[in-house]
Amino acid sequence: MDNFFFSGCHLSVTTESFNIEAPSRLAAYALRRHASELAVSAQKLRLQRAIVSWPGCERPYQIPTSILRSQTTMTGPIPQSGTYLLGANYLRVNDFIKEKREEGLIVVITSMWNDVCLHTNDLLAPERGILQPHQWTGFNYRYLWRDSRDEYNELIDRLTRERYIPKFQYTLRRPDGTLGRYETDYYLVDDYLNVPVRIGVSHVNAWELISEPLAS
Repeated sequence: MDNFFFSGCHLSVTTESFNIEAPSRLAAYALRRHASELAVSAQKLRLQRAIVSWPGCERPYQIPTSILRSQTTMTGPIPQSGTYLLGANYLRVNDFIKEKREEGLIVVITSMWNDVCLHTNDLLAPERGILQPHQWTGFNYRYLWRDSRDEYNELIDRLTRERYIPKFQYTLRRPDGTLGRYETDYYLVDDYLNVPVRIGVSHVNAWELISEPLAS
C-alpha cells in the first residue's frame, strides 16, 4: 500500500500481526475499506493478520490473510448470506436491491459516515415509519436512535466486525415521537457511491409499536 494510506498512523509488527493504530475511528474505518491490501501487506511480512485500531479502541478490526484465499466472485445467483455483499460494487448492490424488492422486502441504505438515508424502496409504509418512502432520502437516522444509543453502538460495532447481522432487533423513536421496535437484517458495503453504507433488509410486518406510560 502507498504510504499515504498510513499517514498519521503508528505501525508495529508482532510475531503474528501487522498492527496499524489509526489516529481516529473514522481513519480506522477508512483503512478497513482496504482490507485486501492490508491482508497482502501482512502476508508479505509472513504474518497471519493485520490489526487496525484507534485511540480508546476496545475491539480492533482483525483482518486475517486467509481472506485472500476466500474472496467471492461477482457472478452467480445471490445467496442468502451476508458474504454476497463483501466487496460489492454499485451494480451488484443494485441487483441485490431489486431482488429483495421482488421478494417483498423493505430495503434501506444508510451512510456509515453520518447515518443519512441514501435510498429506501416503496415498501417502507407510513404505518411503519410515519414518513412517506420518498421522504426518507436525506433523512438523518441518528436522531431516531436517541433513546437507544446502546443498541446503535452495538449495531455499528458488530457490523464493522461481522459485516452481516441477521435479525437485529432495536428500538427507534419515530418521527412523530412514538416508539417502535423493529427487526432487520444488516449488511455492510464498503463502497456504495464512494460511501461505506449499511443496507437494512426487513419484512414489512417485522415491527411493533411500543406503549409508554403517560406522563403524570
